[in-house]
Amino acid sequence: MSKADELAAKLRQAQRTPAGIDNCADLAIEHWPGQVYDLYRQIETWLAPVCEAGLVIRRNPTHVFERHSSGSTYNYAIDQLVIEGNHRRISLDPIARFSTSAEGCIEIHMQGVKHCILRTVGEHGESLWQLRPAGQHTEPLALDEGALLLIIEEGLGL
Repeated sequence: MSKADELAAKLRQAQRTPAGIDNCADLAIEHWPGQVYDLYRQIETWLAPVCEAGLVIRRNPTHVFERHSSGSTYNYAIDQLVIEGNHRRISLDPIARFSTSAEGCIEIHMQGVKHCILRTVGEHGESLWQLRPAGQHTEPLALDEGALLLIIEEGLGL
């Protein structure tokens, strides 16, 4: 660890006052819908060829109520992504920005199965999305076009 990295870590620790924590949580909630919508746009791009074959994608407005570990509560509007085809439905439900295992969690609900999309942060602050079967503590897989298409195939029974 370089001296600059060491000083940066000390500064971060020194700034972790209750007000600073709440301010960081406020910023995290403020940016969360945009991060989710960026992912939705990527998913819509990946699924464009399937939409031409009859897949329907839409967004449903919803509200989330969650509590940060500092005790602050947040109630905010965010959309679910709903994917329908073959008389089946897959819902992507952004349930929490604050999660013990990631920097955000989107549940994938489909017939008989549930998965989670977890957001982590790369070294340059970029969102990295990972896929994990819900309830399993296996190593998450990177969410890419191939992984998403496998979920769609499973969820639509194709």
